[in-house]
Amino acid sequence: MKKALTILAMVIMLASCTGKKYKITITFPDGSLNGKTAYLTSYDTGETLDSALVENAVAVFEGKVKDTYVSRLAVGGKKMSFVVEGGDLLINWAEGKATGGELNNRYNAVDSLLEAAETEEQAAEIFKKAYTDNRDNGIGPWAFNYYLMYNNFTAEQVDSLLNEAPASYRELVRVKKYKDQAKNKDLTAEGKPFTDFAVQCFDKKTRRLSDYVGKGEWVIADFWASWCGPCRREITETLKPLYEKYGEKVTFLGIAVWDEPEDTFNAIQDLEIPWEVIIGTKKIEEPTNIYGILGIPHLILFDPTGKIVSRGLQGEAFVEVVEKNINETVKSNIRRNGTRVVGNGKRNIH
Repeated sequence: MKKALTILAMVIMLASCTGKKYKITITFPDGSLNGKTAYLTSYDTGETLDSALVENAVAVFEGKVKDTYVSRLAVGGKKMSFVVEGGDLLINWAEGKATGGELNNRYNAVDSLLEAAETEEQAAEIFKKAYTDNRDNGIGPWAFNYYLMYNNFTAEQVDSLLNEAPASYRELVRVKKYKDQAKNKDLTAEGKPFTDFAVQCFDKKTRRLSDYVGKGEWVIADFWASWCGPCRREITETLKPLYEKYGEKVTFLGIAVWDEPEDTFNAIQDLEIPWEVIIGTKKIEEPTNIYGILGIPHLILFDPTGKIVSRGLQGEAFVEVVEKNINETVKSNIRRNGTRVVGNGKRNIH
């Protein structure tokens, strides 16, 4: 037993000696965050790795890092990302960037390119280059994950990319999650029947997608969150005009995901959403996991039988698909029996 304890002590001692020292100093513009705790978390797992108290508008982290990694720094309800690497790192909280290390200089350069990107395709190429240029340091896994997110890869394509990546990438939590969602996305692709899910709602009732889909009406399902700017724009600029035009022919359904119920309620009032919204008793992820949704807003058009006709389109592209399918249905009904299918115009909020 004594020998085992001695070996364990040596392992711990060696571990403490490995890696490079770092000192991360965060300066805040004023003392409004004094007394708050700053958290250093893993970008990949979300695990809290360290914490520091904000005193005199400054917080300091000190430690050692063997393998560099992208971290999220959180304090006072706000977050920023940077690379934890050896040396003295300075973070100006107001600017939201870390300086003082080579990898953070590279990270900031990538961030600048992303700010200038005008399309998701351009962003995807930026992440691809960032990954290939930094495969063996902390930027690589972060960029690889975003490269996956900005592309519609199948699970098979993800495996192919992983075969060319460092072996450690297969153990990344976010990559595993992306693979699972890619599989689910394949199962819920256009042309496939809908996959049901259930949500325990704030009124203590359970609501399922099958309560709305496959009931003989077209359904537009909007996966969204209150904090998501593009979601709010899509509701205002795309969905509300469609609702004014087709609200009596189509069932509109909001599904609030990745959001706190209270924030969802406030957004519904602010945006004056007239259609039904499913809201869980807490922040929910199950609907997006089941449909392999990695980003929102995400719009899905279901036909009257519950088949998925369109998913992932936004703006004018989505409007065109809706109008094409609804108009063809109306014409078909008129030819068949001289009538049109009329929806129920639900406006309840759950």
